[in-house]
Amino acid sequence: MGALLLEGQILEVPGMLAASPVQLALDRAEHLLGQALGAHEAIPPTHVLAQTARLHRGLERLARRRMADGQWKRLRVVAGRVAVLRADAAFKQGNVAAARTLTAQGYAAGLAAGDGQLCGSAREVGAVAEFYDGRPDEALRLARDGQRHVTGGPVRARLVCQEARALAGLGDVQGAARALDHAYDLADEIPPDRWGRPGPSFDEFNPVEVAYNATTALCLLGRPRAAEEHAELALPKLDGVDAPGFRSVIRLDLSLALARAGRLELERVCSLASEAIQISWGRTVASVSGRADQVLAATRVHSEVPEVRELATLVREWQRSASEQRPGNSPSGAVLAAGGPGLPARALPDVNG
Repeated sequence: MGALLLEGQILEVPGMLAASPVQLALDRAEHLLGQALGAHEAIPPTHVLAQTARLHRGLERLARRRMADGQWKRLRVVAGRVAVLRADAAFKQGNVAAARTLTAQGYAAGLAAGDGQLCGSAREVGAVAEFYDGRPDEALRLARDGQRHVTGGPVRARLVCQEARALAGLGDVQGAARALDHAYDLADEIPPDRWGRPGPSFDEFNPVEVAYNATTALCLLGRPRAAEEHAELALPKLDGVDAPGFRSVIRLDLSLALARAGRLELERVCSLASEAIQISWGRTVASVSGRADQVLAATRVHSEVPEVRELATLVREWQRSASEQRPGNSPSGAVLAAGGPGLPARALPDVNG
């Protein structure tokens, strides 16, 4: 219901922001962005793209008005955060090129506003997209570059998690282990009132994400037993929150690692993967879909087993259902609709200009 209300509110965003006093318009934009952040893990990424595209158009119209320097800075930060959330949704929809463009916009807005948290968050989402696109070297570069802008806190913890996964993707066992230890230390320093829910955020970090990323890293390094120890910490906590993407990916990571280890646990492989798909039914996300394809490829040699064939059918039905997840008034690819990419550093006037 909350997602439906949010969709209705954002339908009128461009006109609403344009008609409001600047200070009130900025308050409303920040409120709507907060609602979108709160809902993005529970609704399909196509809906998030449509919502944030409308919010971006409203901010572009607001940027044509005269305002004080402090309001310009605030506008840049809001627009940069919208770009980063759009990038996350674009990546989840499988559009890595758009995600790259949008994270670059968010990063540029952070630089222009002198906001290190925004710069770091843009790099973190960019690193996630590159990691799942099979470019751990670029994910590592972005994760480390982002750490230049934040000395500690939630955003740095997120970046160190991405550093660990990228190092694991590159086969660096010791480097990944050191980064994971550092991530656990950083998570211990974050007070409970800043834990939030798993997923993109600019000022919160849930410690469960360290165990989640550790599971992925150890699976990549071919250590499913060690991965399961971290998964035992993560799964109960992830299952207690509304984060279907995280709940699905961690199961598919374990499933894939076990499948690559041999046939002895084929039944558990299929059970974990089937659970993952059922959790994300109605919300197809590229990272989950890609992992599911990898599980199918790893189990294809055992296609004579009924559970393997049933899993393949389930995955394909889920992937086909993606076409039903688009908002009725938004075409696929809404991330680049109306006004182009709309990066804050270009679309919004310079603070001193």
